[in-house]
Amino acid sequence: MIVDTRRIVFSPEAVREAVKLYRASFPEKQPPGSIGPIFIRNTAPVTLGVSVQAVGATKHREIEMAASEVAVMLILYCRKAKIPLPRTGAKAIETQGDSLVLSVSKAMQTVAV
Repeated sequence: MIVDTRRIVFSPEAVREAVKLYRASFPEKQPPGSIGPIFIRNTAPVTLGVSVQAVGATKHREIEMAASEVAVMLILYCRKAKIPLPRTGAKAIETQGDSLVLSVSKAMQTVAV
């Protein structure tokens, strides 16, 4: 058996761009407004706190993104950036300092030659 494992590290700037892409792609899942600070929560599972300021509001409101939404967001960003990901690979999210890491592993059976 061969296991192919990839670790894709998203800097804080890349996470912000991924959040913007996710919000533009799924406007019904997020409230409208401008994005403020983004907080990565090192809980198990990893969640994101996204501050959103509605039009005309004076304060930001924090929206929490669950791990499943974060995974969709990172995969969507990879597709747009043309970073190849196996469809059937096992995917996991973790933190590394102030960055997010998407780990993808795919096991392949070997054939005797």
